[in-house]
Amino acid sequence: MKIELENITSENFTPFGDVLEFPPYVSSDFHIFVREYNDPWRLALLRFSRHSVEKMENHPESRESFEPLEGSAVLFVAEHEHPEKIHAFFLDKPICLYKGIWHDVLALSANAKVKITENLKVTSEYHYLEKPLRIFAED
Repeated sequence: MKIELENITSENFTPFGDVLEFPPYVSSDFHIFVREYNDPWRLALLRFSRHSVEKMENHPESRESFEPLEGSAVLFVAEHEHPEKIHAFFLDKPICLYKGIWHDVLALSANAKVKITENLKVTSEYHYLEKPLRIFAED
């Protein structure tokens, strides 16, 4: 399967979640993107060196942020109803996925690190791919 690598913008990432940047209509210095009143959240670091993705996961009850810290990474995402329609984004901006979005990350550099925010009691579902996803440079 060949998937075009996209840069993250507020417009093209809308089906999957929010880009964590100030929207043009916000003039204050503080903006809240996500409010979850019923479930406590947790912060985590994810360090990874995998260069292929064999399965995607989603969290039906939790949004999840990915905030790049070190290295270069690709974020694969698909809408919940269509796990086979995968998009690949260069993860160069912090994002927050909607609940139920299929996702996984791979490293473009030797290693990468991201900060993750999600519900404290997050549940996961998995979708195994027919073939692993990799990133190849065009000749």
